[in-house]
Amino acid sequence: MTHRETFFQIVGGKRPKQPLFVPDITDWYLGQHRNPGEPLKYPPGVFIPDDDPIKFEKGAGIDDEFLGMSLLDIYEKYDWGIHCHIRDWADEYYVDGVTCLESVEGDTKTITYATPGGVLDRQFKMAADGSWCPVDFLLDDISQINLLFEIISATRFTLRDDNIRRVMGAISDRGQSDIVINRSPFAKLLHEYLGFESTVYCINDDFEIYKEFEKIQTEKDIELIELACGSSCDIVIISDHTDATLFPPNWYENYCMPFYRAAGELLRKSKKLISTHVDGNLKSLLPLMRYSGFDILDGCTPAPMFDYEPEQLAESLAEGMSAFVGVPASLFCDGTPVDVICRYADRLIEAFEGRAIFNVGDILPVNGNIGHVIKLGEHIKKYT
Repeated sequence: MTHRETFFQIVGGKRPKQPLFVPDITDWYLGQHRNPGEPLKYPPGVFIPDDDPIKFEKGAGIDDEFLGMSLLDIYEKYDWGIHCHIRDWADEYYVDGVTCLESVEGDTKTITYATPGGVLDRQFKMAADGSWCPVDFLLDDISQINLLFEIISATRFTLRDDNIRRVMGAISDRGQSDIVINRSPFAKLLHEYLGFESTVYCINDDFEIYKEFEKIQTEKDIELIELACGSSCDIVIISDHTDATLFPPNWYENYCMPFYRAAGELLRKSKKLISTHVDGNLKSLLPLMRYSGFDILDGCTPAPMFDYEPEQLAESLAEGMSAFVGVPASLFCDGTPVDVICRYADRLIEAFEGRAIFNVGDILPVNGNIGHVIKLGEHIKKYT
């Protein structure tokens, strides 16, 4: 049975003969080929083409053993499954006099939206690992919400199914992919538009404005979900990066789950699975997970990185749900012996009883021990 077949057996509710190991090593791979001060060439979790010359770039730390190997070469060498996030599956453009301009100067990237009513911008700084980190939010305060409404209303999408087919064809039976919906409406407000503090004030002091935002943004995001329904990809992921520190249970239930369920209903009618990225503290949200409407939980990382145990996550899954869950990535960076890492994997395999896709939770950092990942993969293969 291929890795792809095993994956769909798991998410289809059947227990495979052998656990599936699908580590995400893109951050590690990119970091090994990168020099200090350079931006990352790709976002985390995406497919890096075999013909990209990055594989020959010595960078700051790539071992000779891996120099010249593409990302897929490494997966094939160790017989791992691969799962790729496709972010460029749709083009976004604007009408009605709205424009979007991205500029980079030194270690600062600025995205500027100009509308007939005014201008909004957001800045990002390059982090030590080469990723772009936001340093502010698109809105200074709720008084600028009408400019945001102009941008949302002027946004249009076109499907790039050729990009989906290119990735799926390249990874073939070694794995599968999902297409990324970058956050639900409420998560956009929280993560991108206003931030946590201003969102609290908006909900408590300007609830009618919030409801107007929710309506306008939901209608636009459902357009994107409908576009995804017509794509050739089998899985759609809503990347809210859910963490109870930002999403208390009442917010999650009242402002996130209705959108998840509506999106899931549309996607299932098109025979697609719906996934979500939950890479944070989930303990207080676990009782809600079985009602969230998702088929797959992605990015799950139990203690000691986050505040729940593997068994608690396993118990929270509804019938038919599955999860990407891994040995916490911190254990690959702090000198933890590989036998301890393997015992943690044993615990995961026992807790999930065939309902999980195993990985390094949720992604191997650039300073992670790739040798321990290799040994973990060998250990998991011993299960039959």
